[in-house]
Amino acid sequence: MHFDGSSTSTSAGVDIAIQSPNNYRWYFSLKLDFGCTNNQVEYEALIVGLHELHDLRVTRVLVLGDSELVINQLNGIFRCMSCTLAPYHMVATYLVESFERITFEHILLVQNTDTDELAQIASRA
Repeated sequence: MHFDGSSTSTSAGVDIAIQSPNNYRWYFSLKLDFGCTNNQVEYEALIVGLHELHDLRVTRVLVLGDSELVINQLNGIFRCMSCTLAPYHMVATYLVESFERITFEHILLVQNTDTDELAQIASRA
């Protein structure tokens, strides 16, 4: 699963791309009706994606995202010290426990262009 979020001074949007082992891809784009920071919108995208995977009864997941902060917090490399991100981190951690195996990998923005573009479109919709 790829995830990304886009936040501007007036709106925010998230995008998730889920790819099956057979290389089928599904895209989910959502415009958020509340303001959030860049890091909050990244967590929003991740949480929406994890909910979708859970609803699909997926048990093993590779999560790819260009947010170094979010990926490193979920991998335990960075501690979540922000009071505004702590609730997001708690929800994401709770959802992670529902999977048999889950791996988080940080990727460069250029490797996440599809979800980045769709998140930007969703934030402007």
